[in-house]
Amino acid sequence: MTIFDKVFNRDRSEGPLVLSTHEAFAAVAITAIAADGNVTDEEANRTALSLATLAAFRNQHLDEMGRVLDRVADLVQQRGASEVLKAVKATLSQGQAESAYFLAADLTLADGSFGVGERQFLQNLKDTLGIADAMALKIVEVVVIKNRS
Repeated sequence: MTIFDKVFNRDRSEGPLVLSTHEAFAAVAITAIAADGNVTDEEANRTALSLATLAAFRNQHLDEMGRVLDRVADLVQQRGASEVLKAVKATLSQGQAESAYFLAADLTLADGSFGVGERQFLQNLKDTLGIADAMALKIVEVVVIKNRS
């Protein structure tokens, strides 16, 4: 890292972590697909497709979305998932947090398996984002119905 990286805010490994809305949704998606400890090419592709359907990403080009995912993956590696998800909470409105929780549930349940790591991730994400139990249950029920076929 050079002194210019600090000037142009390229180094985000220290200090308070502030995310854009795009980065917040991408962080939820990245941590969700990594919850079981294994990220497949199919999960990475599904993540990009899922993000593209969100209102926040509708006018964004795929190459920019890829750059956002890369930046956020680096942040998760540097700062840890827990710290990044706390920054997600500070970034998103309650409605956006519920949408992000839906995204996470959809990504973790889409492969048909729901291991201990994924269950714990969704519980921790629910708590971190301040999602009410009743809303989290509704979201998971809808995701299960969506992924049946």
